Amino acid sequence: MKNSYQEIKNRRKQIINLLNHQKTLSLNALSDKLNVSIMTMRRDCSYLANQGKVIQDKGLITLVKPEEIPLTDSVSYIKQCLGKEAAAHIEKHSWIFINSSTTAFEAIPYLLKKDVNILTNNGYAGNLDIRKSNSKIILSGGNISRKLIMSGEWAVDAFLKIYADWAIIGCAGISLTRGISTPFMEEAKVNKAIIKQAKKLIVVADYSKFNQFSNFTIGQISDIDLLITDTFTPKKTIEKFSKAGVQVIQVKL
Repeated sequence: MKNSYQEIKNRRKQIINLLNHQKTLSLNALSDKLNVSIMTMRRDCSYLANQGKVIQDKGLITLVKPEEIPLTDSVSYIKQCLGKEAAAHIEKHSWIFINSSTTAFEAIPYLLKKDVNILTNNGYAGNLDIRKSNSKIILSGGNISRKLIMSGEWAVDAFLKIYADWAIIGCAGISLTRGISTPFMEEAKVNKAIIKQAKKLIVVADYSKFNQFSNFTIGQISDIDLLITDTFTPKKTIEKFSKAGVQVIQVKL
């Protein structure tokens, strides 16, 4: 069945968005990220090259001029939407783990509108104004990085001491074959503790995280109770995860 014009248009927009964040990518990398064949990606990039938006050279695709990304297409807006959707699934009085992911962090402002308990290793949570909230934020402690991420034995122990109702985590990559992954060893230990001690796991991942694998596996696809992504994630990818038994929600932007 041929792709609709809208699907093709959306995919080409995704190519530009990816190149806005990383000016040059290979055809192979783009086809992997968007889960399409090399032939399809070559056609899309040829079209964009004819439009003067990209340059094709020996299998590498380079953005000619960074474009202003509309608010509804921006990565920060997508993260906010995913975080909001994740928070909507959390019941009052729950205990929630939040990892260091910037996408998972976006759930916290919405969770503060509820009466919940939040344990996180994201130091930026300490800057949030909770004076008018009935919720509690607990920082895990541990070694603090320049990005205010807490890791090490103290951070791991903090999560191992509690059984949470939910965990909301983001990741660097998610793959049916290699699971959920992160690039940092110390954070991987914390994330494994989070997944182990949570009754239910929500993974928030934008379209660029699919079919990607980073250095350290922190969990398997079977660990996921709910996977929340955006409408830029290809339908074929969603179908594959659904067939693997994962409940997937695509948030409309």
